[in-house]
Amino acid sequence: YSLYNELFESRVEFSQATFGKPSYSFQSGRDDAFIWPSITRVGREAVQLAQQRAGNEGTTGISSPRRYLWDEDRYTPGWRFNSTQEPMAAAAPLTFLINDEGVPLSALPLAERLPVFAAHYSRSAVMTLMLTELLAQALMQINSVAQRTKMPNATAPRHLRTIILTLPSAMPKPEREIFRRRMQEAISLVWKAMGWHPLDAPFDGEQTRVPVPHVHMEWDEASCGQMVYLYNETQVNLAGRTDAFFAAMARPDRPLTPGEAAGKSLRIASIDLGGGTTDLAITQYVLDDGVGNNIKINPRLLFREGFKVAGDDILLDVIQLFILPAIQQAIEDAGVAAPTVVMDKLFGNAGRMDGFSTLRQQATLQIFMPIGHALLAAYENYDPLDAQAEIAANLGKLLPQTPTPQVLAFINGEVQRAAGSTTFDILQTPLVIRLSALHTAFLSDQLGIVHCLRLLSEVVALYTCDVLLLTGRPARFPGVQALLRQLQPLPASRILPLEGYHTRSWYPFNRRGCIENPKSTAAVGAMLCLLAIDLRLASFYFNVGDLLPYSTIRHLGMLDGNNMLADDNVYYRDIDLDHADFALDPTRSFQLRGPLRLGFRQLDNERWPASPLYTLTITDPQLARKLAGDTVITLKLAITSSDEQGAEGVKIAQALLADGSPISTHKLQLKLNTLAASASGATHYWIDSGSIYQR
Repeated sequence: YSLYNELFESRVEFSQATFGKPSYSFQSGRDDAFIWPSITRVGREAVQLAQQRAGNEGTTGISSPRRYLWDEDRYTPGWRFNSTQEPMAAAAPLTFLINDEGVPLSALPLAERLPVFAAHYSRSAVMTLMLTELLAQALMQINSVAQRTKMPNATAPRHLRTIILTLPSAMPKPEREIFRRRMQEAISLVWKAMGWHPLDAPFDGEQTRVPVPHVHMEWDEASCGQMVYLYNETQVNLAGRTDAFFAAMARPDRPLTPGEAAGKSLRIASIDLGGGTTDLAITQYVLDDGVGNNIKINPRLLFREGFKVAGDDILLDVIQLFILPAIQQAIEDAGVAAPTVVMDKLFGNAGRMDGFSTLRQQATLQIFMPIGHALLAAYENYDPLDAQAEIAANLGKLLPQTPTPQVLAFINGEVQRAAGSTTFDILQTPLVIRLSALHTAFLSDQLGIVHCLRLLSEVVALYTCDVLLLTGRPARFPGVQALLRQLQPLPASRILPLEGYHTRSWYPFNRRGCIENPKSTAAVGAMLCLLAIDLRLASFYFNVGDLLPYSTIRHLGMLDGNNMLADDNVYYRDIDLDHADFALDPTRSFQLRGPLRLGFRQLDNERWPASPLYTLTITDPQLARKLAGDTVITLKLAITSSDEQGAEGVKIAQALLADGSPISTHKLQLKLNTLAASASGATHYWIDSGSIYQR
């Protein structure tokens, strides 16, 4: 086995853990001594398994289950273990705790409690399985001999008391509630698998033999980065003089609100660039009337927003702009008359079933993503003044490991057949890329992330922020920092990338007293929030209870093909899902002429990007034929059942034909779907489909 204490990817692969022959376990008097309560591997191990996969039947994993929280349907292709034989992804003890769709049996009626016969877990349920692995790892590590000997009371067992899940601002409230349920299901499965809770009883905290951890989901990742900055500046750099820090950092040109004292408040913005989302949080921090070091900070979230364009989309743009053209040129040089056709067959074919989907995905995982990562890793250390910096090597030299023979045969064989020769080798493709060209792409509109950063910069400038923090791994790219300095939403001296930010030794992921990977600020900031709630931060008084998220679903309507929501497509305005007594206007309705996508945006500005939320489809064939004719359906939506935290989403309230006759709502389906690529009919993210070429 191998240990690593670094940040890890969200990649998930199905793989059964084996610790020895079961017969040895029986001889010890325990039939579960070698049982591991999870059937998935996560992070670096999952990436290695995915890159070494040899089979092409079914699916063995996905890039990130959080992308598919909305998909609760049965996954038809099925799941298989990533091993030589690739058996069905079902193993004890989870086989007897969930059904074919991955739903915990204890949550079902007695008549429906059938264990796994075929592994068709929904992609949303894979998040539950991923969380079971993380829970099992955490429980094992806190009770391991190596860990306990480092701590006081080494003989006392450790219990997991708290779980913190930081969420991106881009996650809509319906998806957030699904995430909450997946976490509770994961706790239930692990507790039952370990024998800490009765198998058939509904999961609660009363019948358990081991305390159930409390789950926190209040804090978003961008706000957690601000928490790290505030704590380090006030407690480490200024020895607890919070008032001195606020007075020094407050902008003299920022207008004060009525009753606001100069030097007693600070307005901090943070842009968090993750792998799947880019998030913005703007928070006003106000000091109370304390004196000296005895001062409390009271936060108020002014604005939050998020877009589903981030680091993985930068990687895709780099592959499409710099790597695919080099391969297409090599294919043309090999004598292929129509290289675009071959490229589309090998690396495109989005949504078409041609039998090569698994090989196409493997080509992306084994060739294009490692090369793209190598290019971006070199760009992280790029000096914009060095115009000659470049990468010049064959593709094979940039790969950490050789692709599997099946993938090489798939690519080389297709090119050789089209060219009528036997000499083509994709690993010998020359790649010459000037890093200045990549830097220019960031400063122009060639990358999708640029438009998002321009819009977020407008908001930062509108709020006249005192400081702008840049967190997340992509914030290390020189082009991101140069673009924001060029846009100048505030003076360049007040833009602070947290990569290399000096923290001294208190920061858990520090390297030589500095933050190496700014993505870690989400985890460390969440830890500080929890410690502040428990008053365990000496001389740092922070009112975390006021740092609450709010729903960004304000305007709901029909999306166009570019994920934009024009004003004439908005059906409902001023939505507020955070209040339990909110209801949609019962007089508002819209017409349905066929399947459509419903999306939302926060601002009343039609050039502001919208996010997909629901797909509305017709499930009755006869009704679909009527719509294909000259009739239309008039629909009304309503808020789903609310609790003290507000409503979770919307539902179909009424459907009428053009003649006024009612339609059963069962003939229509309003289904959650937040995949940004759903406009083109895609059901998989590009990493999972392998479709990266566009003609």
